[in-house]
Amino acid sequence: MPLLIDGHNLIGSGAIPDISLADEDDEAKLVARLRIWRSKAADRMTVIFDHGITGGRSIGLSGAGVNVVFARNPQDADELIRQRLRSASKGLILVSNDAELRREAASAQVEAWRSDEFVQRMQTRTSKTSKTIPAPEAGAESHVNLSEREVDDWLRMFDKAKKQKRK
Repeated sequence: MPLLIDGHNLIGSGAIPDISLADEDDEAKLVARLRIWRSKAADRMTVIFDHGITGGRSIGLSGAGVNVVFARNPQDADELIRQRLRSASKGLILVSNDAELRREAASAQVEAWRSDEFVQRMQTRTSKTSKTIPAPEAGAESHVNLSEREVDDWLRMFDKAKKQKRK
């Protein structure tokens, strides 16, 4: 099932305690976590953030089954999410605590998960015997499915951030 994630809403919910809106690179941290979770699940993920510098799909952050979109000014993420809910494909799931978006999802017959429910689902996997097995702590995985290009993109992004911090 494809997931439509209200990015800044998820970060601001506190459901992921080590990522905060106060972090300079909160979007990159969330996307890194989503990629790890995505590598364990078959779900495609689209995360939409409020106002990016240029708006639109982020080629630098998208990849490994996670599509990253920034709302173009003056539009915000909620408006973009509403548009996607109106044209939702079957099986789409919205991840947001925003009450208005959740009502609109219900009207569009789209399932909605609260942020804490989403995080809990991503942190656990159910075996065939329905026994819940905790997933490894994020970042502890020995293998994450990233292409060589995605690895290069991440290395460039972190190198750029490192150089900016030195200034």
